[in-house]
Amino acid sequence: MFNAASYVTEAINAACEQTHESLELIVVDDGSTDGSAGVVKAITDPRVRYVFQSNQGQSAAINYGVSLAKGHWIKLLDADDWINPEHIACQVQVLNGRDDAVASCRWGYFSHDFRNPAVRTEHTNASYEDPLQWIVDSLTRDEGMMGGWMWLIPRKVWDRAGGYDPRLSLNNDFHASIAILLASNGVRFAADAIYSYRRGLAGSLSRGRSRKAMESALLTTELGCSLMLQREDSPRIRAICARRFQRWVYDFFPDFPDLTDRAESAAQQLGGADLDFPGGKFAQKLSKALGWRTVRRLQSWAMRLGWGHVQRIKQNRRLQHLP
Repeated sequence: MFNAASYVTEAINAACEQTHESLELIVVDDGSTDGSAGVVKAITDPRVRYVFQSNQGQSAAINYGVSLAKGHWIKLLDADDWINPEHIACQVQVLNGRDDAVASCRWGYFSHDFRNPAVRTEHTNASYEDPLQWIVDSLTRDEGMMGGWMWLIPRKVWDRAGGYDPRLSLNNDFHASIAILLASNGVRFAADAIYSYRRGLAGSLSRGRSRKAMESALLTTELGCSLMLQREDSPRIRAICARRFQRWVYDFFPDFPDLTDRAESAAQQLGGADLDFPGGKFAQKLSKALGWRTVRRLQSWAMRLGWGHVQRIKQNRRLQHLP
């Protein structure tokens, strides 16, 4: 956790209220300065262990916590999220003693009521013998949510995957989940395990636009796609990866020209991507008339003049429709 004093108690309570009997909870404080330490230390449940590290980022914090864990299975829970009481028990049940597969879950967004998330219906709400097929379906038929929190992970699979890459911040789950899945021999779906994912926190990791965040986004794409291509260097995997790189081309430009060139080169080396310029109908029509680079420059200029504030207002209005 990092500066999660307002939320971490709910997450810890969710873990402690699990119906699965054998449980240890390791709370890693990644250099918080907002009083999070006092909030956690006030919890008297003997299964809760608080540890502190100087601020090194979420990936390093996850690895540190897992290194201290003694259990056979690993479950990640973000400090501002929630899992239903039967979550871990359901995932343990579907694994049925297997230590070579991972268990997945259902999930949904929430803004205020974590006990009532807007649960998504996804094609990947199923068990898979081939973990690569789960990745393909997630990236082509669903929205590509690959949170590391989705999985119940046997220790053997975690060790084989190698944990989180400490260089990564933004989109670190993309590489980590691909590594975990490809280190397994299948996915078992636990339909009654629900993960509530908080949406809309100011300053959350997923909303970062710093140079470091953008470098992480590109590196995690390079690492994750490399793993997929090592498993299957085929037209379908190359197309998926090319589209992923092209997505970042649109996002990096014009603020990070070197990262734009690197992502564009990677997409071209994979055969190019048929990914339309993102945005509404007006933005797409304008991109066809003026070129997407001109449109992105105009968007960047508008953001500097205050359009970002307007977008935040719109985002807050959308969040009001979430539970």
